[in-house]
Order: sequence, then structure tokens, then C-alpha cells
Amino acid sequence: MGSNADSTQMIKQSLRGDFDSLIEEKKSSLPNFIIIGAAKSATTTLTTVLPRHPDIFISKPKEPKFFGRYHSKGWDWYASRFEQGSSLALRGEASTLYASRMQSFRHTPELMRRCLPHLKLIYIVRHPLERIVSQWRHYRGRRPDCADFNDLMDNRTLRRLVVGCSLYHRHLSSYRRFFPDDQIHCMTFEDLLIDPKRSLRKLIRFLGVRPRVNLILDSGRKLPQENIAGAKGRDHVDKPEWDPGLRRRVLRVIKPDARKMLSYMGKPKSYWDL
Repeated sequence: MGSNADSTQMIKQSLRGDFDSLIEEKKSSLPNFIIIGAAKSATTTLTTVLPRHPDIFISKPKEPKFFGRYHSKGWDWYASRFEQGSSLALRGEASTLYASRMQSFRHTPELMRRCLPHLKLIYIVRHPLERIVSQWRHYRGRRPDCADFNDLMDNRTLRRLVVGCSLYHRHLSSYRRFFPDDQIHCMTFEDLLIDPKRSLRKLIRFLGVRPRVNLILDSGRKLPQENIAGAKGRDHVDKPEWDPGLRRRVLRVIKPDARKMLSYMGKPKSYWDL
């Protein structure tokens, strides 16, 4: 596995165009859509149901994190994640760190646009406070030394990576600098749960194939219930209660961003109770 320095060097080379001929050669084994996040917003559910569609393939692993941390693994390695789907119309992945504030992914939007300009992007978001709770429980379950929930705004790592991941419009804006809106599909966790057929139909039409939603839902109408990867660790951590003062501090940071995101998606301000 390459170092961060190796990945940084290869990112510079990719942005410079050094691998353009290789990318063209591997075109049929590279993704034409990517789920960029948000973490803890049903991205695993999407990567479970979408490959049930006969025209859609999801990479193995589903989160290769190539446009950032693991860019040093190279384009041959990345293309090999999709080779089994090279005959299908759609190939995708779902690295949720692509919409994070981690330093190693700061060039992700530009890198995607430079190397795969026709890529379609999917961004699924969730009530920002509920997403924060879920991500903190996930971190705490995997790392017992993770700071307490009440330290969200005082712990630098939690504030940047957990609270920061709920700044949806900020992350979206970094992609809109490089991609036109007709290549970006935003959806919500809540809509997916309430009406999975409608939500998935819109998503798959955006990707450009016949929806065939009955084939991908359990019993033709329900989302799969189990998310083993998402539950790992989280199920062993009690759901924290929001201290009123902490909630106000977090909302001061995320509420203006949430309103911009809801407006972009054509949702009323009251869609999320903030």
C-alpha cells in the first residue's frame, strides 16, 4: 500500500494528464457513476440494491477510496475493481470519504472531473443531526478511545470529520465547481425510506437505464433491512442524548448549510426539524 506522499505525487500526475492514454484504454473497466456520500446516509443500502439491476455493477470493495488516499495504487488497480462489470452499461462505487473534510481527499472533485469528465455523481444526505449521531456511534464502536459525544465541538477531529461531514452544501459546492448540475443527483435518506420505489426510480433514470425497480427491492417493494457493515460497532454503543447547549452550538454551524442544501434540492426549510 502506497504512502500519502505517493498518492499526492500520483494525483499531481493524473491532474497533469500523464495517465490519459491508460485511462482511455481502460475505459470499459472504469466507473461511469460514483456515490460520493454522505456517510451514514444509506450508501450501503444503495450499493446493496443497485447491483441487483441487470445493467448495474458495484465495485469490490464498494469503497476503493481511489480519488484520494489510495490513488498511489494506480489506474490498473482501480480498473480491476470493475472488470467483472465491464460488459454492463453502468459501473459504480461508493467511497463516502469523497464528501469529507479529510485532507487526503481535498483534490477529489477536480481529479474526478479531469480524469472521468462524463462521470455521474450521486449524493444522498440525511437529517444532519441524526447523521452525526450515527457516525459518532460508528466511530466509538470501532475505536473506544474516540472522544465523548459531548466533545463534538471541542474535539478537533470530531468537529472536522463528524460535524463537518454534515455540511452537505459545502461538499456539494466543491463538486459543482467542476461538474454541471445535470451530472449530479441529490437525494435524501428520508425519501428513500418513505418511498423507495419512487426514490430509486428517479435515481436509476438519472443514471440512464430502465429503472426495473421491482427487481431490486425485497418482495418488489421493500428495502433490505440488514446492514452488517454499518451496524458493526454502532450496535454496541448507546444512542447519545443531545445536550441542549451542544445542540445549539452544532446547529449554529450546520443550520445555514442545511437550508442551502434543502433549497438546492427543492425541499422546504421544514423538511428537517432543525
